[in-house]
Amino acid sequence: MSLKPLMKPAGARVVLIGSAIALALAGFGIFSYSIFRPNSQAPDQTLKAQQPFATDAISALGRLEPEGGVIKVSTPSASASSGFGGSRVERILVKEGAKVKANQPLVVLDTYQPLLASAMQAEAQVKEVEARLAQVQVGAKQGEINAQKAVVLKARAELPKAEAEYARVDAEFQKAKWEYDRFLSLFRQGAINEQEVRNRKLTLDTTEKQRQQAVQAVEQAKLELEGAAQTLNSVAEVRPTDVQQAQASVQVAMANFQRAKADLDKAIVRAPSDGQVLKIHSEPGEVVGNDGVVDLGRTNQMYVVAEVDENFISRVKNGQRAKITGFAFPGELTGTVDRVGLQVRKNAVLNTDPVDRTDTRVVEVKIRLDNSEPVAGLTNLQVKVTIEP
Repeated sequence: MSLKPLMKPAGARVVLIGSAIALALAGFGIFSYSIFRPNSQAPDQTLKAQQPFATDAISALGRLEPEGGVIKVSTPSASASSGFGGSRVERILVKEGAKVKANQPLVVLDTYQPLLASAMQAEAQVKEVEARLAQVQVGAKQGEINAQKAVVLKARAELPKAEAEYARVDAEFQKAKWEYDRFLSLFRQGAINEQEVRNRKLTLDTTEKQRQQAVQAVEQAKLELEGAAQTLNSVAEVRPTDVQQAQASVQVAMANFQRAKADLDKAIVRAPSDGQVLKIHSEPGEVVGNDGVVDLGRTNQMYVVAEVDENFISRVKNGQRAKITGFAFPGELTGTVDRVGLQVRKNAVLNTDPVDRTDTRVVEVKIRLDNSEPVAGLTNLQVKVTIEP
């Protein structure tokens, strides 16, 4: 009895081909696993290489900031004294990234020109009252004194003339009186007629009036001489009251000038300290907002503000060394703990890890960098911090 094959030759070939493919895939999988399977020793070695500090080192997130933090430079309030409203930027004198010195002008406000005019006017008033004081202290001009001296000399010359005229008129009066008395006596004796007596009486009355006028002229000459002499003394004399009044005027003018200069200085925004311009918030023509005019930072010395978990803050002390890493700069930076904060608060630097806690209570620790140059332009950059125990 002949045996029949279990399957036809064509079916056998299909089975053989499929088996070969399966064996090939299995072999490739084993090979791939042996080549690409994770090395159980590598993570440990990498971890050890990245942890040069002790195993109880403290890790935290932090941010970069300049020494003293970011300084928001705003406009000084000039509205109370100058009468102008909200400050508006007229000119910006610096650019972002520029290094500035303390008291260096940064921005000029639109109140500068009217305040400058007021200051110039106040300065002119000071010069005017100072000149007046100098004039009072020196006294009148020599020309005025000489002119008044001439008036005195003229008055002195007029007095002798008036006195001489009085003497002449008085002599005539005395003569007329003597003749009148004589003719009156003769009339009583009947030696002359009444008309002769009346003529002598008329002459006596006339000379008496002339004598009275001469007396008045003498008195007038004396008064004019005395007045001229007093005026000369007043012109030539430097009176203390006049000097005090002139000095008071100078003090008032100086006070007004100082106030005008102070108002003018408020129209210029100056750098409060040495630093670098980090951000300009207001452009020419814009009213200064709540963010101020510019942000300034002392980037020559950068700090890291590390947010250390409150549970580990007791292990952080001033002087401890720290390592700082970040994606924005190569390698790592080193620094020293400079100050440990005194307040516990909610963390502000958030981790990108979705499983990390977002409501951690932390204490800020400031770390002074040994070399600030690589990160001088990276204020507020998020970094990772490891503090050596």
